[in-house]
Amino acid sequence: MIHYPALRPLRDVLLVAALFTAPLAAQNSPETKKEEAKPEKKQEAEHLEDVVVAETASRVVEKIKDVPQTVRVIDSEDIERRQPTLPIEMLKEQPGIWAPNVAAQGSPILRGQMGNRVIYLWDGVRINNGALFSGPNGFFNQFPVGAVDRMEVVLGSGSVQYGSDAIGGVINVFSKPATFSGNPLIGGAVYGRYNSNNDENTETFDFHAGNSTVAFSGGITRQEVSDYHGPDFGAADPSGFNALGGYANFAWRPTQDQLLHIGWIYNDREDVDSYVQSKLNSSGVPRIFGPSERRGIGKIDYTLSNLGEWSDELKAYGYYHFYDALRDRRVENTKTFSNTRRDQDQDVWGIGLQNAKEWGPVRLIAGVDYRDEDLASRQALYTVTKATGALKLTEPAGNTPDGGYDVFDTFATLNWRPVQRWLITGGLRYENSHIQSEPELLDVIPNAGYTINDLRMDKSWDSVTWNLGTIYDINSEFSWAANVGSGFRAPTYSDVLSAGTPVFSSRIASVPAPGVDPERSITIETGPRYNSECFAASLTGYYTHLTDVVGSVESGTVTIPGQGTFVASRNANIGSGYVAGVETAVAWRFAEGWTAFGNGTYLRGEDTTANDPYRFIPPLNGTVGLRYESPSGKWWAEIVEVMAAKLDRHSIRDEQDSGFSTDPGLGSPNTTTNLPLRADFSIPGFAVTNIRGGMKVWERPESTLDLTLDLNNVLDAHYREAYSQQQREAPGFGAAIGARLGF
Repeated sequence: MIHYPALRPLRDVLLVAALFTAPLAAQNSPETKKEEAKPEKKQEAEHLEDVVVAETASRVVEKIKDVPQTVRVIDSEDIERRQPTLPIEMLKEQPGIWAPNVAAQGSPILRGQMGNRVIYLWDGVRINNGALFSGPNGFFNQFPVGAVDRMEVVLGSGSVQYGSDAIGGVINVFSKPATFSGNPLIGGAVYGRYNSNNDENTETFDFHAGNSTVAFSGGITRQEVSDYHGPDFGAADPSGFNALGGYANFAWRPTQDQLLHIGWIYNDREDVDSYVQSKLNSSGVPRIFGPSERRGIGKIDYTLSNLGEWSDELKAYGYYHFYDALRDRRVENTKTFSNTRRDQDQDVWGIGLQNAKEWGPVRLIAGVDYRDEDLASRQALYTVTKATGALKLTEPAGNTPDGGYDVFDTFATLNWRPVQRWLITGGLRYENSHIQSEPELLDVIPNAGYTINDLRMDKSWDSVTWNLGTIYDINSEFSWAANVGSGFRAPTYSDVLSAGTPVFSSRIASVPAPGVDPERSITIETGPRYNSECFAASLTGYYTHLTDVVGSVESGTVTIPGQGTFVASRNANIGSGYVAGVETAVAWRFAEGWTAFGNGTYLRGEDTTANDPYRFIPPLNGTVGLRYESPSGKWWAEIVEVMAAKLDRHSIRDEQDSGFSTDPGLGSPNTTTNLPLRADFSIPGFAVTNIRGGMKVWERPESTLDLTLDLNNVLDAHYREAYSQQQREAPGFGAAIGARLGF
């Protein structure tokens, strides 16, 4: 049990209040994870942050307090408390992360960046590929929720560690690991959850076994999710999906210095509905529909330790992942009903080698990676004549050509402690990105202002990115961290070769832009960190300078067979700008079992070339909460208030987005049938109350039973999350109850 000196909490509060004059508090900083709620674990370390480790920022396991960049860790207890329907919901209530619900989709915004300006990883395997586009997309929600053990988020540039795209940050999703045991161990768990708001049924089954040399873990997740309900308007029809997925991890340790790991993840989602544009067809058939999407990831790595003077840990790895998806766009007029079905096929192979070595106060990590991507898509147009019922099948013009995308890079990072309380870090990466397309005549939309020669590409981009960071420990509880790093994003297929209508605007179509060049950035961040036995706080200010930013510009009109005539939009490097912000996090364990916490995030983005706000900049937002965990560990309860200010700054380009209209089901805002939600295109602020609790019904040597209850949006508040795109209103009140039987 922890003993609290009478004046220690008061001294901590007064000291930090004097140092941090931030008006908003923040919840669950990475320094205040589950270990702080279990007093018996506090004996392992003097400060809360000492027991929190991550590996994404450094590519090796390391204490959070030794990482100059800002890192958030969402562990298994956090996930269990929130009972998320989708992976993106695991990221909610974290400073620096805006995680709006987008029905079955999910695009987290990290420091004002989203889509292909954020890197997604699964167990360290890069999911981003050359087909990923810049706006809201579903990449992040294509994982089975029951397979997720924890998430790590690196805010700010991660290009030195992971290459192109990491301008806003890196999100690494970890599966439930295979764990060695001194004694033979076999066990598992069965979990079930029901959510009253969207009639969600989620079931998972996990199994694990291991001894000192061999270990295995695996599981299956099944989900049936119906339409969610708003406070007044009833069901957001359609907005559901069905999913079936699983994972498997196998580990073998033939000697203490060797480790072989093989991992696999798979997820299949069907009947993926989209509320956006759902009411544009007079018959009521939704405009956008996803019949199926499948993602699979396999990885093998072999680690050798203690190899001598030049290597403490040498790791060789290889991976393969695929993504297949069907997407329908159904357009109705008085005479015909047309369905344009797009079939995507993406296959990625990669290999790499990484070495780590420490020489006293110096640690060097260096490596090399290569990956090869095969990207293909096909279209089919099904047209039904209403008068006769006759069906005509054609292959429409205007497809993204098939081709490949390959990347080679090499990197090195260095840590140096000139004295014990001072850490200096640095890193460097060289990357070559190469795109090669294989267009056909049908890939060209007639009379759209481009030819097949514009679609023939064999082009490379080179980049060198770097970072430099430092942490200085002023005393055992108070430190200051700073980091500066460059970022890079090579153009993707979506940037240069895509043609068609974007999902979230019903008025604008894309045409190819082969002349696009890479985007670049430099991010500076700095701020104090404080950690004691019962108080943790951090305050980070950052500034990201962006150059050669890729954005869309109008270029006439284009007619797409089976869909209609649209304003044509072509990508270009439209200028420079910045995103700047402040993130603060506070947690205070003021008595045994009691923790008060909160967070706050403010950011501002500006396209300085066009003198226009950047898109996807969230409003001022934060959380405050209070949690109690019984000393016996038998039960816990918390109340959390989630708040966001009014979004009153928006880009002029947002005024075509469905997410700013009164009803996204009717598409883009207009002046007659679908006015903007507000005349000035603002999104109102909100405050939402969530109450959660859990209890251990029994804990026996052979089994355990845990129950969790979440009461979300208790007061049934009306609100819309900025950049949710598909929501007329966010979900109203819902009760989610989950039960986990461990054996």
